[in-house]
Amino acid sequence: MFSDNRDSALRLLLVGKTGGGRSATGNTLLRQRAFESKLSTTPVTLSCQQANTRWNGKDITVIDTADIFYLWDDNAQVSREILRCVKLSSPGPHALLLVTQLGRFTQEDQEAVQSIQDIFGIDVLRYTIVVFTRGEELVTGSLDDYVRYTDNTDLQNLIQSCEYRCCSINNRATGAEQEQQVQKLMEMVFEMVQEKGGYYSNEMYLDDHLTEERVKYHVRR
Repeated sequence: MFSDNRDSALRLLLVGKTGGGRSATGNTLLRQRAFESKLSTTPVTLSCQQANTRWNGKDITVIDTADIFYLWDDNAQVSREILRCVKLSSPGPHALLLVTQLGRFTQEDQEAVQSIQDIFGIDVLRYTIVVFTRGEELVTGSLDDYVRYTDNTDLQNLIQSCEYRCCSINNRATGAEQEQQVQKLMEMVFEMVQEKGGYYSNEMYLDDHLTEERVKYHVRR
């Protein structure tokens, strides 16, 4: 389901497993250190956060989801964060940026993908761009070659479900290199929004009385 894009701000929702570079990718897009980012195998982002920037005259809102977000479990903390995420990205995200590390699409990544679909619905992948971090490690060949020839079936299926929208990013880049990366990703986002006709929405976003309990109801359906 999508809604007509009549509002001015573009909303980008960062999702992905712990340690994949999700918050660092948000900082790259914002061109400032708005989200805490460090190498860790334990959750760093404990609550959904948002920060704003402008790109080519357009207001951009970037929402970094909590590390617990992708591990759906029937408990109050997770429901609270999903509710917060929905409210921060309301009336719906224009794009989900699924962040994963180049060469390390693991079972945890696949579980994150499944949880995203459980929460937002299967169609959400049509509004998703896969962002591979550590793009600087792609020393031979192109990203297209990497995706085409990978023997990781789950990754291939994901890219196909996302209608082959993916890019790589080096979160250590600065200056002109950083700007080029941001431009490439943002152009991909704008092209997708134009193609889809607006932002993504589902029953949770349309629920005017959404609560933690109703979050559980929507996810279980």
